Amino acid sequence: MNNRSNIIQELVRTRKIRSQEELIGLLAGQGVKTTQATLSRDLRKLQIYKRRDSSGENCYSLPENDRPSQAAILSQDRAAESVISLTLSGQMGVIKTLPGCASMVGAVVDEHPHPDLMGTIAGDDTLLLVIRQDVPHTPFIAFLDSFIPGLANKLIP
Repeated sequence: MNNRSNIIQELVRTRKIRSQEELIGLLAGQGVKTTQATLSRDLRKLQIYKRRDSSGENCYSLPENDRPSQAAILSQDRAAESVISLTLSGQMGVIKTLPGCASMVGAVVDEHPHPDLMGTIAGDDTLLLVIRQDVPHTPFIAFLDSFIPGLANKLIP
């Protein structure tokens, strides 16, 4: 495990961190420069996830030994195989999935926080993505494609 990974784990273990931007700032304070995309990959690799703490705030947490994260249970390949299409319009995105798979794909998306993704709502075969206003779609699609391989190829213009 590299030094950046060790520092990330120590920061998450000792502080209440609510966002990737906050974590990037703390890393910079430790002399570690990183991008949001690299940090997102690090969090996924380390199985660090967001959870509600005792005060009801969402913050990052290290995986518990007896409870693997949703991402560990659900392979990204399975999520990718479940996606039929992606459509983006303004502040919304819709991912169509095989019947019964929208919640599973939504769980994978939710495990990869992004500052421009306000939230997800899953039905049976449809996942609604609520995106902040004026977010360029191309980098957002690349972000989703980084953990749901092939998603960009399923974009419907």
